[in-house]
Amino acid sequence: MTALRRVLRAPGLIVLVVAIQLVVALILGSGVRAAVGASLVPYSLATDGHLLGATFELFGDHPGLPVGFRQVAVGSSAIALVLWILLAAPVIHRLRSKTPAARLAALAFSQLPAIGVTTLWHLALRIVLLAALGLLTAPLLDHGAWGLLGVAATAVALAISTCALDLARCHVVLHGARGFHYSTALRAYREAVRRPAVLVPSMLLSFGQWTCVAGAVAVAMVMAGAGGTIWLVRGLAVLGVVLGLTRVAVAVEAGFDRTGRG
Repeated sequence: MTALRRVLRAPGLIVLVVAIQLVVALILGSGVRAAVGASLVPYSLATDGHLLGATFELFGDHPGLPVGFRQVAVGSSAIALVLWILLAAPVIHRLRSKTPAARLAALAFSQLPAIGVTTLWHLALRIVLLAALGLLTAPLLDHGAWGLLGVAATAVALAISTCALDLARCHVVLHGARGFHYSTALRAYREAVRRPAVLVPSMLLSFGQWTCVAGAVAVAMVMAGAGGTIWLVRGLAVLGVVLGLTRVAVAVEAGFDRTGRG
């Protein structure tokens, strides 16, 4: 069974993740909307379709607005981290096999501590990796094409660390690996770089997911207010969710390849 087939056989999972992301986006978007609305007084936005465009146009006139926007970005990242810690176990179990909802909910809480700790280990390793890479590539940023090489290296490092996190979570959830010990995180990195058949598709799916996010933002800004824009943005968001779940399914398949159980 291919990774994509596992995802497509769980349409309820896709709907659940999309719905959760939509709720989070609405909550965080309300903060941006309030900040932009306050900056426009006594005027107001005609529709939410112009929200992103108006936000960036106002950055130059309202120095405090970028600060609020960064706070929203940090908040969204923190919420995403917490949500994926909560969802990791049920998502992995559902991608492995069809599981009753009540069982998935129970697994989400029973395996939450181990998933949370292994995620924090990976977060620490990712920070160290990116900091070291930043020190190495910082001199390149002022040299045109070499600067792009530094950006590409950072993207590759992020994709590798994402693959390692997926593998570690799958080992903790499906095979009882020690989520509380840093060695599980280190082994996942070693496994990622030693298994190109797993790493390459995982990286490509990560790049595709990030492209969907960037494309949604670009469409919302360039086509603000145009008919159908909101549906195009939502379509890219759904595609990003499918790619993300498929990336996790790649790690699930990798576990089966090692154990021989599917």
